[in-house]
Amino acid sequence: MDPLNSASPNLPLVAIIIGGWLAVAHLFGLLAPGPCIAWARSIPRSRFWGTLLLAVAALWSLTIASTTDLGEFSPMRSYVVIGIVGGAILLWKFVPDFLASRSLGFLLLLVAHPVLETTFLQHGPVKIALAVLAYAWVLVGLFLVGMPYLHRDLLFWISERRWIWKIHCWAGILYGLFLLLGGLKMEML
Repeated sequence: MDPLNSASPNLPLVAIIIGGWLAVAHLFGLLAPGPCIAWARSIPRSRFWGTLLLAVAALWSLTIASTTDLGEFSPMRSYVVIGIVGGAILLWKFVPDFLASRSLGFLLLLVAHPVLETTFLQHGPVKIALAVLAYAWVLVGLFLVGMPYLHRDLLFWISERRWIWKIHCWAGILYGLFLLLGGLKMEML
């Protein structure tokens, strides 16, 4: 293993984890569409999922703000931490509509960074597939934070047309298998 990349996540491992997660989640959506559609439709306005996802996003943001070198802004670290906590509490209290969609958007924006960091100075199709996925997460995350009602509308549009639901599930399974098998191949070499 290259000592320069020892601190960054392992590309094959990230590809295996994300690929396996994508394949299993979409396979479940394909095999049990009724419960999955009902669950997916309930997510955007769910107070429980909104609170849970917001808590995870806030804790992740706090971890980043507490451990990252902020450079010339390091003396203001306590203000950043207070801002994250205060922002999360105020968002939970005063913006309950589509809280789950917004929080999911925050998490997509947060998870894109380590995935892109993993692909830095790498090569091959797995790197490209992970980078495309991360940038798609960033784009979707921005829309979910700014226009969360689109999440509800898109879920209803996809779930009303079962053939689109199946295409979506098959695309997720195939993309996940590509990442999973590509990661396994890289790990074995």
